[in-house]
Amino acid sequence: MSRWISAAVAAAAAATCLASAATAAIPVPKLLSCAGVALIRPGGTVVLSCADGNTELKGTHWRSWDAHGAIGSTDFGVNLCTPTCVSSRMRFFPASTVALLDPEHTSKGLLFSRAVITYALGGHERTFTAFPAT
Repeated sequence: MSRWISAAVAAAAAATCLASAATAAIPVPKLLSCAGVALIRPGGTVVLSCADGNTELKGTHWRSWDAHGAIGSTDFGVNLCTPTCVSSRMRFFPASTVALLDPEHTSKGLLFSRAVITYALGGHERTFTAFPAT
């Protein structure tokens, strides 16, 4: 009986080690900053529109981040370009939701290629899609 228990314990330990190794082998996508730094769960300010700086995430709290996507709550900043982008300032929408999607293999590693932000403007839910640098 004790041999059977020892064998069962050894089998369980081996299965745990294999599961841990398999989990460690799955690459986790990152979000590429405009400075070219690959980020995981960034909490500071991340500019999404590198060319003009007109959209950004600020103080994001990530609920999940895995091989398929990432979801968090954020203060979404966007230049609404009213009346023009030059004369307009960044406007922030607190308690917005951000989803990072569509990981792609790039020369810089596995990177999210799409960000979808949901925010409230004038009592209506709006959606903004950004395509971060890859």
